Amino acid sequence: MTSALPTLIDLLAHNALAHGERPALIDEGAPHSHAVLYEAVQRQAAALSALGVGPGARVVLVAGNRAEVLVMLGAVAWLGAMLVPLNLRLSAGEMAQQSRDAAPALAVVDAACAPLWQAAWPEGMPGVSAVALGAATGPSLACAGPGSAPAVARQDAPELGAVMLFTAAVEGHARGAVLAQSQLTASARQIGEVWSLGVDDRWLGVLPLFHAAGIGLSLALLAAGGACVLLPRFDPAAAVAAVDRHQVSVCATFAPMLGALLDAAQASGASLASLRIGMGLEPPATLARLATLCPRVGFWSAYGQAEVSSMVCLGLQSERPGAAGRAVPPSQIRIQDAAGQPLANGVEGEIAVRGPTVFLGYWDVGTKRPFKPADPWHRTGDLGRIDEDGWLWFTGRAAHKQLIKSGGENVYPAEVEQVLLEHPAVAEAFVFGQPDEKWGEAVHAACALRPGAQATQAELIAFVAQRLARYKRPHSVSLRPAPLQRSVQA
Repeated sequence: MTSALPTLIDLLAHNALAHGERPALIDEGAPHSHAVLYEAVQRQAAALSALGVGPGARVVLVAGNRAEVLVMLGAVAWLGAMLVPLNLRLSAGEMAQQSRDAAPALAVVDAACAPLWQAAWPEGMPGVSAVALGAATGPSLACAGPGSAPAVARQDAPELGAVMLFTAAVEGHARGAVLAQSQLTASARQIGEVWSLGVDDRWLGVLPLFHAAGIGLSLALLAAGGACVLLPRFDPAAAVAAVDRHQVSVCATFAPMLGALLDAAQASGASLASLRIGMGLEPPATLARLATLCPRVGFWSAYGQAEVSSMVCLGLQSERPGAAGRAVPPSQIRIQDAAGQPLANGVEGEIAVRGPTVFLGYWDVGTKRPFKPADPWHRTGDLGRIDEDGWLWFTGRAAHKQLIKSGGENVYPAEVEQVLLEHPAVAEAFVFGQPDEKWGEAVHAACALRPGAQATQAELIAFVAQRLARYKRPHSVSLRPAPLQRSVQA
């Protein structure tokens, strides 16, 4: 594990020298070495520069899991620009809002995702060119290889923002969390050191690369000189086959993916013998199955968010079931009160994080730069307590950040309530989460209708689904008299 690689380009350059012929990316079964990846990044940077991308520019990316996404991340970092990967599950309106807020110089769209971009911008985004990922932006990764790359001066620096991830729609409008190169590489080192990652480790890339977890784990494996085995989508049978074929050692999932993977392994007779690290939020029954079928796997609980560059707490689930792990040095966590004062062990309060992985701030649409308070302790909006041994116990969300976690995706009640209130029949709306065996939490809503108005549950669910990502639509809507009580979920 390397100890001092402040930028993404430093990381890639080191790997090209130290592990040049070893695989870095395995995409659709085809391996690409660390040397090829570094070469591809330089060629992609030259192509983006020719398209007008320079320091500080934003590049919106609409793409699934493929090797070119990580090449694009490196290329944008090389130029001192910023990548803005958009969630492919967004509605057209959400995709338009987030891309508009980013004010990009360029949009790069995977051909398979072109309909999503077309739905968001039927007549094209004003003043922004959209080019296809791959041939239209530069030579494909497979074409990179030994030889002189186009001369493009490096503009990257540790403190420059490299990625913007939209999150935290606390008030109904998603905000972009801006992560610097140094924060991404620090997170990669922290994860790699806890898990003792090395050149022989391979990660099963089924988490989307538009999520902090997907990006963070990719970089953790690359920082260790290991490899990312990318799958375009989560297919349980294909995932099991990839584990055995490529000797995957690290697998992180969102519920209910692990259960489906174990089902597929049992159906095919696969042993999954190469796995040694699992991570996620899974019900006890699924973890019991994992322990029986794959006794060699250590399953890790974690705590993190986009604003802290992925995970800042990790811990073996078997050591303290139910806890979210301990802080990964040098990151620090504490529990504090509403005034920002630290609380004693065992006392519930808001989780705060300080350290090298904490983001630059939320994107300010007006100034076109990130902004955050001067306080070095980042308020996560989550509640928890820390026990006498330093383990974090997550207990809920703070009043200012109500959030539903459904299948690994964040759903902010205010965002769904805002849409329900746009329906002409709805006078009041209250959205809340309830435990769900399959998804962890499920979205539910209660609505009060205007006098004389009529609307059905199915109509209101469909109304939300037309305007927001499908994972944000309520599983149920109960119609109640006004005024709504905020305790209706009980």
